[in-house]
Amino acid sequence: MNDWLLRLVFMVSGLLIGIIYIHAGTLIKFICELENEEACMSCKYKNTCLAMKPIGESNWVTEFTCISYIMVRKQCMYVTSINKTYMLTLAILNGVLYVSLSWVYGWTMETILFCLCTTTLIFIGIVDWNTQYIPIEFNIFIILLGLIRLLLEPGCWLERLIGLFSVSVFLYLVDVIGAKILHRDHVIGGGDIKLMAAAGLLLGWKLNIVAFMMGCICGSIIHLIIMKIGKGNHQLAFGPYLAMGIYIAMICGEQLMSWYLGIMGL
Repeated sequence: MNDWLLRLVFMVSGLLIGIIYIHAGTLIKFICELENEEACMSCKYKNTCLAMKPIGESNWVTEFTCISYIMVRKQCMYVTSINKTYMLTLAILNGVLYVSLSWVYGWTMETILFCLCTTTLIFIGIVDWNTQYIPIEFNIFIILLGLIRLLLEPGCWLERLIGLFSVSVFLYLVDVIGAKILHRDHVIGGGDIKLMAAAGLLLGWKLNIVAFMMGCICGSIIHLIIMKIGKGNHQLAFGPYLAMGIYIAMICGEQLMSWYLGIMGL
């Protein structure tokens, strides 16, 4: 296929998927606006709204924000119409990121899996930024993509299996030890741990380590800037930076790993 035609196909696909994907604009607006407790507590449907019940203490459906949204959107008085400019911006971003992946991998199944993962990462970043929570269905979807890639490349099963635990186990230990030292319930979100486990299955342990390192670097730089500009008003959400790191690893993780090993003389 002609290179420019390939780019066009991925751009159009990115735009369409960015618009259609879980009716993105409405879903994200709904999740973020649920943080407005005053509006939700005054709603006449609050006692029956699945989305208002505490996560982990209610019907299993409330663990899945997409399902919750579908079930309550008709009765919710606070969900407003879709912001078309906002959704179009996300769709364009999605399309550009798709084109970048197609530039690196060409027309392969790997490209398609990474593209679908990229769309998921966009919404993980946006939702976690606004709510400090990563919906479980997004991590499940990335795990499914990892399983598909594993079936297509069965010879790499050990690398992917190690990737499932490499970063996630480290983060889990940091969470457990840090929580005891600081006398807190958690120091790292469970969604972040699950995200790196899912990404490890998709990418393998080497690229997953690169993704984590890049996420830490992006988080350190960007959050310091935000703290400086916003005077520390925004709570740190690690998910958006991990999502950036995962995408960077998909685009140039192998090159970064080779560069680093070269510097170390390995």
